[in-house]
Amino acid sequence: MEVAIRIGLALALSLLVIALFRLGRRTPAPREDEGRPRGWGSIVGNALFLGALWALVGVIAAFMAYGGNLVDAVPPVAEFVELRGEPGDAAPECGPPGPGGLPYLVEVVHSTDQGPWLTRAAAAFMEQCPNVQLRLTASDDFAAANAILRGELRPTLWAPAEELSLRYLEIRWREQSDELLFRIDERRPLVRSPLVVLLHEEQFRALRAIREADRDGVGFWVDALCPMIPRAPELEGVLQEDMLPGSWLDWYIQRNPPPPPPDPPRVTKKGRSALAAPPKPAAPLIPTPEELRSWGRVKLGFPAPNSAGGTATLVLMARQYLLADTAGDIALALEREGEVLQRWLRRCNAGRDDWFDSAFLLTDHFFDLGPTAYDGVVTYESLVFPILARINADELGEVRVYYPSPTFVAEHPAVLMWPDDDEHARERDAARLWLQYLESEAVQQSSITHGLRPGRLERPLSAFDLEKNPFLDLRRFGIELEPSIEEPPRPDGPVLHKLLELWRDATGRN
Repeated sequence: MEVAIRIGLALALSLLVIALFRLGRRTPAPREDEGRPRGWGSIVGNALFLGALWALVGVIAAFMAYGGNLVDAVPPVAEFVELRGEPGDAAPECGPPGPGGLPYLVEVVHSTDQGPWLTRAAAAFMEQCPNVQLRLTASDDFAAANAILRGELRPTLWAPAEELSLRYLEIRWREQSDELLFRIDERRPLVRSPLVVLLHEEQFRALRAIREADRDGVGFWVDALCPMIPRAPELEGVLQEDMLPGSWLDWYIQRNPPPPPPDPPRVTKKGRSALAAPPKPAAPLIPTPEELRSWGRVKLGFPAPNSAGGTATLVLMARQYLLADTAGDIALALEREGEVLQRWLRRCNAGRDDWFDSAFLLTDHFFDLGPTAYDGVVTYESLVFPILARINADELGEVRVYYPSPTFVAEHPAVLMWPDDDEHARERDAARLWLQYLESEAVQQSSITHGLRPGRLERPLSAFDLEKNPFLDLRRFGIELEPSIEEPPRPDGPVLHKLLELWRDATGRN
């Protein structure tokens, strides 16, 4: 019936458009006949035109109310739902089918960098277990956490990039509900990706030289992201647009002071000057002072701390600032020196207005924006491989990956949500089967081809016999098979929440 109505409305619309077109093409009356009503000037003509116009508006409104199409409206399709085979054909280890023989629907929210790996694994899993239907949604950690807090997402399983994201959501959830959201102690690491820095080659060489001669520095996260900023800066008289890191040239000179002038020639008894020892030549790969001056301020970007990579960076900066990489209590140090830390962050970060809300977006724009916008960016190792592959294929400008220490390694921990909800117990059982599948050796090994380090296999990356191993293929960009990484302890939820509020107050950002 609705189809017939739509067809009728479409025909009426077509006829009205033709009628208006013909009326609009009528020849105006000759000048000598202007005194006699005719055509557009007649009352009947105007009435017909206005009636046809209102009829046209009514038909269009009715046509749009019925969907603006000649067929039934198609409901929106889920991001990723695919069935292979019949639920009754599932292997015994896949568990029983759902009520009425239908598959169980498992909602999975995961970090963006896991997307290609999980999508491929999900297709294979559902072919093996058609009684389980997986719906995958990729989202940055904090966007997913905030959607869960607002009730917009209710996943069966959440696999963020960072454990810090779990701690953030846990403390925020407790502010609004007594219901158990997940058990953080039961998290299951899936794959690993360290936090690294992707730099243009010239800036990488300068950074390496500075770090090798780092006599007075506190550590990478303080010195490289806020170079030349005093520990207790004065803010009076400093314009907000100048609240940025110092320059490459000043930083380099501070860490690499020029050599003293050569000794004067020695005079021998015969009055002849002895030849002085030739000066040691400078390293040829270090940029010249003129080059360093042309770079201006140090522009090492990191994502806004309302994202997984940004929060991890903020924690590393704050911990290094407050504790200088010692094993102290960051909660006590933050209580003691939170105000001066806030001033330091403001002096270094308040002048920036180009924050990206995820490491994925920042990394994706890094190469396109070029060194005028960023000398380098803090990101996850897994996100640099698409950039490196593109550069490798197109023979574009060189970049390098730098592994700072200490740093965090994102373990992409998966947790079952609402574990006490008996109504969805079978869906959680199906999600456990999915996790077991992801932890199998073959699926873990497949993560390597997507730039992720297996979280459940202890063998070195060079030991895997793979047709495509980007860790081996892209080593010329500085990718390390087994980097030496030291991880500091992660703060608990209250400390993390306080740090985020402190940064927001320091920069004026939400």
